[in-house]
Amino acid sequence: MNEAVLNDLAEPKNTSQAGPETEASLNIEYTNTVGQPLCDEAKIQTRDVNVFYAENQAIHNVNLDIGAHEVIALIGPSGCGKSTYLRTLNRMNDTIDICRVQGQILLDGEDIYTKKQDPVLLRARVGMVFQKPNPFPKSIYDNVAYGPRIHGLTRNKSELDDLVEESLTKAGLFQEVKDRLDAPGTGLSGGQQQRLCIARTIAVQPEVILMDEPASALDPIATAKIEELINELKQNFTIVIVTHSMQQAARVSQRTAYFHMGRLIEVGETDQIFTNPTHELTEKYITGRFG
Repeated sequence: MNEAVLNDLAEPKNTSQAGPETEASLNIEYTNTVGQPLCDEAKIQTRDVNVFYAENQAIHNVNLDIGAHEVIALIGPSGCGKSTYLRTLNRMNDTIDICRVQGQILLDGEDIYTKKQDPVLLRARVGMVFQKPNPFPKSIYDNVAYGPRIHGLTRNKSELDDLVEESLTKAGLFQEVKDRLDAPGTGLSGGQQQRLCIARTIAVQPEVILMDEPASALDPIATAKIEELINELKQNFTIVIVTHSMQQAARVSQRTAYFHMGRLIEVGETDQIFTNPTHELTEKYITGRFG
């Protein structure tokens, strides 16, 4: 993403004389998703996905591919459904009794919502990093070692030690904590706790990492470290990130998907979405008319 675009995004333009518009006041007719929602070499394919909370529909007929080893950013106003959609990708919505998911979600061509799919094993393949860091009340070492122990990924203590060190290193944290691995994970700073949670996710050797606003609770320095980490992790993982920061989406993602009131409006290369969006709703959101 070029510097001029990032500067423009830093100060969204409000061209409305009467103040920012609301989603309800836009009165723009919805269309099918525009842009490039599908891609070659998709790691995840979602088709006709609808999500309901009791009788309220939160997601409407979303069709979207997630490419292997790409970072795709999901953007849109609060309540637009981007986090709800993210949670369908590893069945986190299963934990909500009133939530119902329809449609097809394929991971490497296999439907993750079949009865034979074990959600615990699925979440080892499709890990998740939440908005607020949530380290276990255990040592730094045991936070990272927990998943590999549960899933039997190592044969002995030496292999586990190596995996813990490797995961902390990939998360950019090992050098900062190598002399206090027995200290509580909850004693780390907020940014360090989030990187610990990323290390914990990496340790179970996932294929996909879902990130739900991973830096929203962090200061700018910690946020920069998380973004640098995302750019490094994409070499080995497919990453889907929900973010309210268009600047962050511009810095870390290759593709961007814009959601509006539960509908996927536009998908495209990140540069194109932020410089030349096709849909009027996308353009209004990018330029700060609402959201």
